[in-house]
Amino acid sequence: MVERKQVNHEEYKKLQARAEKVAVKLMKNANKDYAKVGFPITNYRKISIENKDFYYLGTNIFLGIIESFLIEALNKFPLNFGNGNAISVLKALNLTRFLSSRLRDAIRIYQTENFIWVYDSTEEKNQNRVLRIDLFRQLDKVRNTKRKKEFTGGIFHTLKHFSFYGKSLSTGKEDNDLKHPEEIIFLMIKAFFLSEGTFESEKKYFSFVRLNEKYDLKFVFFFEPETEVYFITTIHKLKRKNSS
Repeated sequence: MVERKQVNHEEYKKLQARAEKVAVKLMKNANKDYAKVGFPITNYRKISIENKDFYYLGTNIFLGIIESFLIEALNKFPLNFGNGNAISVLKALNLTRFLSSRLRDAIRIYQTENFIWVYDSTEEKNQNRVLRIDLFRQLDKVRNTKRKKEFTGGIFHTLKHFSFYGKSLSTGKEDNDLKHPEEIIFLMIKAFFLSEGTFESEKKYFSFVRLNEKYDLKFVFFFEPETEVYFITTIHKLKRKNSS
């Protein structure tokens, strides 16, 4: 069960300082000249999972999509979801929460610096890791197709494995209902901060969360050693060894 709490001003100041510092580090490491470093307190969320507090904060577009517009787009344009084409999903979102009359410009906006930071503490210590969740990292061509694209990395890549009242939340067709799209954030938090994880290689970290009696979810994260930031890469549904 997830309990929602209010972020106070002291927590906000500490978290904002952490967000600014890590955003600048990422910007410099990627040789970019732009990064989103500041967010209003209304963009901060505090939740409690298994009696531990966690925080996440991010852009209006990311929060708006996951908390509201994704469900609205799914209800308005159900055929745009679950057809294996990321462009269809983004088109439905742009028609629901208008960004640009040109879809390519809307896609560029979605892909550029729209994310959340996730923390398990307001303090910056060695044990307090940082997770960044983008809407998606990039779009790649689907093999053996001419026009279809797929989400690579980010929350939309992971959502292809999930549904809402039986309707796909992204490009896939798997029937794994979430109570709400934001539940995927809570699952990532459990996997990253509360489950025991393992480094498969220097930059690849994974952990497991139980989905149901038959399946586990394997969460795969990318670790960027120069900035010490983790990114969600993908999720795999695996059959439990003791299930029939």
